[in-house]
Amino acid sequence: MNLRSFGLPKIPTTNRFFKCVLPALSAMILVGGCLTAPTTLAESAPEQAILTLDQAVQLTLKQHPQLGAFVHQREGYQGLIEQVGVGARPTVGLTVEDFAGSGDHSGFDNAQSTLSISWITQGARIDHRIQVAQVTASQVDIQRQIEALDLSAQTARLFIQALVERQRLTLAQQASQQARKTVVAIKKRVDAGSSPDFERLQAEVELAQRELESEDLQHVLKSTRYQLGAQWGENRNHYRLMGELFKIPTIVSVERQFDQLKQNPKLTLLATQQRIAESEIELARIEAKPQWQFSVGVRRFETTDDFGMVAGVSVPLGSDRSSAGKIRRLQAQQAQYASESEVIQRQLDTQLYVLLQEIKHSQHVIETLQQRIIPALNNAQAQATQAYESGKLGYQPWISILNKKLGAQQDLLSAFEAIHLQHIELQRLTGTTLTF
Repeated sequence: MNLRSFGLPKIPTTNRFFKCVLPALSAMILVGGCLTAPTTLAESAPEQAILTLDQAVQLTLKQHPQLGAFVHQREGYQGLIEQVGVGARPTVGLTVEDFAGSGDHSGFDNAQSTLSISWITQGARIDHRIQVAQVTASQVDIQRQIEALDLSAQTARLFIQALVERQRLTLAQQASQQARKTVVAIKKRVDAGSSPDFERLQAEVELAQRELESEDLQHVLKSTRYQLGAQWGENRNHYRLMGELFKIPTIVSVERQFDQLKQNPKLTLLATQQRIAESEIELARIEAKPQWQFSVGVRRFETTDDFGMVAGVSVPLGSDRSSAGKIRRLQAQQAQYASESEVIQRQLDTQLYVLLQEIKHSQHVIETLQQRIIPALNNAQAQATQAYESGKLGYQPWISILNKKLGAQQDLLSAFEAIHLQHIELQRLTGTTLTF
């Protein structure tokens, strides 16, 4: 569904941004059990329900109170449209002349009584008032589109971060397990007299640090999951996050990105505000024109017991300049919206260019880590472990290589996190779906 054209009673799937991207992102951000190959991660606990990115975004769009507020605003504007469509009511008048005077007019016998109805022509005014109210009401739809995009992107970011934090915790737990094995192995070497006792102390410090890191990441993961659930108003810690993390998104051509950027809802909102100002200017000009008042009625002559028709029209004299200041203000406001639109367009162009450069850099980091750094560290770790076990390498150089490998794995995870968050921001900025 196109987010730019949905009605408020409907729950959008956020324009082209989420029309196809939700299934794609659900596949994109699945966390694997290791960093060197894409695998499926499902947080353990078989009784937990699976939560995908698509489901998380739909829950946000259906239940977030910020989107519900726009429904009430739309209802308010609907009442305004109905109100401005009501014109002035016709006026009924009764006039009695030539009675209760002196002489022949002392009584009621020579009186003249007139029953009339009068009205003002308001057709054009009412039409333009309705038009202004309708254009003004359309702002609510665009503002909700913007809010839906922002909330959906925020949910996607929290979803990705929760998956990344879960994978960081897995890495930390693996490091703790390795440190625990190292302590046991070094203790045997110390007892055998082949290693000094300070190496055992270093290994125990390393173990304590890894355990602290794991404990810290557990709290971070819980906080991120709580923030994610708060997007739709539930503390749902019982779900399992499902997605694919270790996959680089495909980015379409730069030219197409800049074309799509022109449809950013913020620019649409400013264009709508210019239309509102133009409609209000036209309405002010119409209301400045003289309003003709017509009347028609029946007159009774008491002296002859006869009836006659009466009709009249009244037109204000001179020109009405009461709207001149309002028109000038609206014209200045219209020019202001045009200037703001140009400023925002330049800002968006700059943001898009910088974002595309950041995505290219993240791609380069991922490729370098996967193709050069991690394979080399795997080989170095295997050789260093063999050399340490044979007594040819000390504890410090050996543990340094192990930490470098762990650091490279963490860097790769951070690089994937960065490129997915950048991709989410790219989609929010352009409001479109990108292929993978």
